[in-house]
Amino acid sequence: MYDLHQGWENREGAAGDGGRGVSPLIGRTLVVTRAAAQAAGLVDALEALGAKVVRLPAIKIEPPMDQRALHHAVQNTAEYDWVIFTSANGVDFFRTAAEAVGVDVKGVLASTRLSCVGPATANTLEALGLTVEVVPETHRAEAVVDALAAHQSLLGKRVLIPTVAEARPVLRDGLQELGAEVDAVTAYRTVSVENPDPGALDQIGQGVDLVTFTSPSAVRGFHRLVDGEVVADAGVIGPVTADAARDLGYRVAAEADPFTISGLVEAISSHFKGARHA
Repeated sequence: MYDLHQGWENREGAAGDGGRGVSPLIGRTLVVTRAAAQAAGLVDALEALGAKVVRLPAIKIEPPMDQRALHHAVQNTAEYDWVIFTSANGVDFFRTAAEAVGVDVKGVLASTRLSCVGPATANTLEALGLTVEVVPETHRAEAVVDALAAHQSLLGKRVLIPTVAEARPVLRDGLQELGAEVDAVTAYRTVSVENPDPGALDQIGQGVDLVTFTSPSAVRGFHRLVDGEVVADAGVIGPVTADAARDLGYRVAAEADPFTISGLVEAISSHFKGARHA
């Protein structure tokens, strides 16, 4: 099992390694495609386990071209019954927008009820001193709809979703079907990287063991950077990203469960542990 704070634990205490918990990632070359500003946690975790990491950011995270709708939503957050965040990025850009219009983000979000898709997003909100009321056990948008429906009737409730420009409509549509009045506002967007590091591309061309993806946009961005070549198997953070990878021809060798960075690292470690013992 892999824990971001404690590292790799070999629960078998196998005779071959004296029970010391030798990492199965030693000698493996892995590609991290996360945006540069967010890659450190995954890179550090993989390198701590002995992997050689090639950083090739496939996307950049940027604010929306037109921020007026986001600023308006921030200023009128108190009018909503619920605010649902689908990622930590959404929280960060919502907070930045609040600062831009002179609004106390903790104050406005404390005036409503909060839900989010997964634990990383919940942790980001809690770091601001906020309480998250509903986090589904399964960390995907569809599960938020079910969790909120089980929590209370949404008929006539006003819901704000600060999200990525390329978001699937499943959360908005599901809530509307339950009678909620939903405003999905673009809080940020993903942008393709146009000038990738040639050194990283050269390393990938020499062969890698796995490419990691933490979003569908990263899958598509990386696919463009390597001219559509499937260079290795994929390690993904969840089923939506897995579907995007398979659509472009990747074999998904490792899929996080739970859908977190720690879960992804553990899934990758388990995959290579199995390969080592095969």
